[in-house]
Amino acid sequence: MFRIAGRYALINALIAIPLHLLIDAAGFGGTTATWKYGAVVLAVAAVVVAPVMETFLHFWLPIVVVRKVLGQRSVTPFVAWLACVGPFIYEHYGGDLGRSALTALCTGVVGGSCFYFCFLTAERDAGVSPFWTTALCHALFNGTVLVVFGLAYVLGLWS
Repeated sequence: MFRIAGRYALINALIAIPLHLLIDAAGFGGTTATWKYGAVVLAVAAVVVAPVMETFLHFWLPIVVVRKVLGQRSVTPFVAWLACVGPFIYEHYGGDLGRSALTALCTGVVGGSCFYFCFLTAERDAGVSPFWTTALCHALFNGTVLVVFGLAYVLGLWS
């Protein structure tokens, strides 16, 4: 479980973090941040609450529903991916962290795809829960982002 989750969290971090830095450097990162709940609440929300809730709402539920509706057709994986990634993009737009449409698109497509493929990979391994593996992957990624950008902020490299 940790091997699968770690692999997809690393892939996500290696693609999403540089893309977000480029988006921010180009001035398209969003400026409507209103987070006012403190670092502890942010960490708990990002590393515990969001991974579990979003895995259920944006990965497990859409995959199950699409498979029940379409069965084992050749388009089922693509439709399931769209059903997962589309709402994931929408949820990551704006909000308390002030994400722009471009950063939401980056988060949704890159992160959503990594979590979707993490789910599918875990599903193929006997004895591994795709739900909890995907939630762990999401928690590892969010925790990595918090640590990296938290350190950059504390060291004065990020404002």
